[in-house]
Amino acid sequence: MTDAQAIPFTDHGSTQQSGFDGGARVVVATDPGATSLGQLVSGDATRLYIAVFAGSQRTGGYDIRVARIERAGSTITVRATFVTPAPGALTIQVLTSPAQLVSIERQSAASTRDVVVVDQSGAERARGTVPQSQP
Repeated sequence: MTDAQAIPFTDHGSTQQSGFDGGARVVVATDPGATSLGQLVSGDATRLYIAVFAGSQRTGGYDIRVARIERAGSTITVRATFVTPAPGALTIQVLTSPAQLVSIERQSAASTRDVVVVDQSGAERARGTVPQSQP
């Protein structure tokens, strides 16, 4: 097993209304439109787009923030902070679905197959696949 290597990433923004219903999820695509967060950025053929979704929530106060991206062998690990409101906090009573879109250089993902989202406690929250294409 090899040591994880940090991969620089670009943050393209986030939303509280991704429209995704369900639990935590990760989507990787060469076209930002395929992530359902394409409105946050214009496409660049040299980038690989990674959308992370915190899942649908019943109130405001939730968020997701990518802190680090690493590569070890054929796996990309996205380390993200999942924010939850404090117990008893006053929150807006509206359905939210927090998400963030980031990208990495496509070459840095060459020959990878899997992407895993890990939260601040080290728990795996989502898993997906990396599209196989020429960098």
